[in-house]
Formats: sequence, C-alpha cells, structure tokens
Amino acid sequence: MKMNEIVSSFLGDSNYQIEENFSGHINNTFFITDEKGHYVLQKINTAIFTEPEVIIENMLAVAKHLEEKNYDKPIIKPLKNKEGQYLTYHNDECWRMIPFFEESQNFMTALNAEQAEAAAECLSDFHAHTYDLDVNDFQEPIVGFINFKNRLTTFQEALENASPERKETAKEEIKFVQDNQSFLDEWIALVEENALPARMIHADPKISNYLFKEEDEMQALALIDWDTLMPGTILYDFGDMVRSFTNQKEEDDPTLGNVFSSEYYEALKKGFLANLSDKLEAVELENLDLAAKTVIYVQAMRFLTDYLNGDVYYKTHRPNQNLDRARNQIHLLQGLMGFLG
Repeated sequence: MKMNEIVSSFLGDSNYQIEENFSGHINNTFFITDEKGHYVLQKINTAIFTEPEVIIENMLAVAKHLEEKNYDKPIIKPLKNKEGQYLTYHNDECWRMIPFFEESQNFMTALNAEQAEAAAECLSDFHAHTYDLDVNDFQEPIVGFINFKNRLTTFQEALENASPERKETAKEEIKFVQDNQSFLDEWIALVEENALPARMIHADPKISNYLFKEEDEMQALALIDWDTLMPGTILYDFGDMVRSFTNQKEEDDPTLGNVFSSEYYEALKKGFLANLSDKLEAVELENLDLAAKTVIYVQAMRFLTDYLNGDVYYKTHRPNQNLDRARNQIHLLQGLMGFLG
C-alpha cells in the first residue's frame, strides 16, 4: 500500500495509526502515531509549491537562526527519511514529515479576544527574533504570493475569460472589487516606492497555525506551518491575522451580520506590537490599518478569481463555494471599513 511505503520511508517498520486532517486548502495532511511518538505527514501540493526544496531550505535556515537566538518556543524542523533526505518522492508525489508537539492543541477559530492577543504576541515574538535576517538569503516558495499587483492582473484576466453565467452570478461581488480598488492602489504605490522594508514573514498566520498549551488554551505555545516563510513586508502578516481572526463566521459563510469583531481587531494590534513597537519603522506602524483592509480585499479578489476561473486553485466541496468565500471576505471588509471609518 502506498501510504505504508511513505510512512516507512520516514519511520521505518513500525505499527502506526493514521488520521487525515481535512482543514487545509492546499496540502494533504495526516497525523501519524506510533510507539515512539506523534508526527505530521504532508503531501506537498507541487502544483502550488513547485520547488518543495525551497520550503525545506527556508525552514532550516530560520530554525538555525532561532536556535542561535535562544528562541524559547518550539522550533519546527523537518525529519529526515531513511536516505537522509527531508523529502520523500513517490509516484510524482512529494511528502515530508515533521514532529507533532505534544501537550498542545489548536483551533479553527479564536475562542475570544484574549486568545487572539496571545496568538498575535506569539507572532510578534517570532518576528522579534527574525527581523534581522538577511532576506536575500531566502527564496519565495510560491513566487509572487504577495505580489498584489499580479493578483489584480490575474483577476482582470479571469473576468475577461469567465463564462457569462459565472460573471452574471458574481456581478455584485465583481462590482465591489472594482469599486474598492483604492486600498490596493495605495498598497501598490508603497511597494513600488520601496517604502516598506523587506523582512522574513510567515505569510499564513491564521489561527489554526498556532498551537496552544493543552492545559491552558489562552497560552500560545508555537507558531507552526512554515511552508510559506518568505521575504516580504511584515504588514502582510498583520493583515492576514486580521483577516483570519476577526472573522466571526466560517470562511465560506456568505450571510450578513456579525462577521467582523472590532474587539478582536484591537486585541490583535496590541499583541502584534507587544514585541515590535520599537523595531518597526514609522511607515510600517502608520499602515497597519491599510494592511488589514488590503489583505482582506485581496483575499476576496482571489476567491472571486478562482470562481471565475472555474475553481482550479482552492479545494471546493460544493458548487459556488469559492463565490461564497469571496462574499464572506467582502462582508468582513465592510465591517472593518465601518469600524475604521
């Protein structure tokens, strides 16, 4: 059986139990348990991560830096297989394994503002230990991932090529994206002026990528899922936290009402600045709100783009799911806009 071959390439001959995690949009994730411990096994989506070796190189470099800085939180280091490699290739598939941190738990949505602040402070601490890394030593695991100008171009191409039926179904969402492009234009201007310092960023700091202590769900234990470590602006990480944490509904829930939490927003900003207020430049401090609005706007545009393209990027489990995801992000952005004024 294929899975036996994959697991044995990392763990050798052992009796193990396997459980699939269905929460991710990109990679396929499995939890493995044997007599020695617990592990996370993932099949890397090479259609998106076209050079998995870059993921490993970035992870190892950041892990080494954090160890040298005496970082006091768990550090993610991939396991080697029996051949001494960090990746196992099998029938054109790419697999890797990392340890599972014991006595931990994670959440798909934040329980309250206190937990959101704890997670933001965990991210802040991670950045406080990595802000001095030379980003020229790192590559993008997904080229152009935070190139928002390209995201706009991709959206415009999708709109031009979409079927009449999909364009008609999504006409209100298309109009919203077109009418609110000013956020994106302001962001692009900052980028093109090289006004935003380049730093090592996590690029996917959603709530499910934090581990909390098993006995204390308010204490953040670790920042996980380092696949998207890349050079970029630290503002992206703040914006993506806001996108993830302040949303009070499921990501594909398109209904109005009780979507954005201002309480969570204030908690995230407080936690994010806890270890960074004296390290960020003025232009970064001044544009936290813009980052929050722009990242949510771009995510709405990305979901809408995928819907117009025929659902080719994000995993979907029902018709119109990507369109509903876009609607959810639009409602979230409208809540944030109303709060910020």
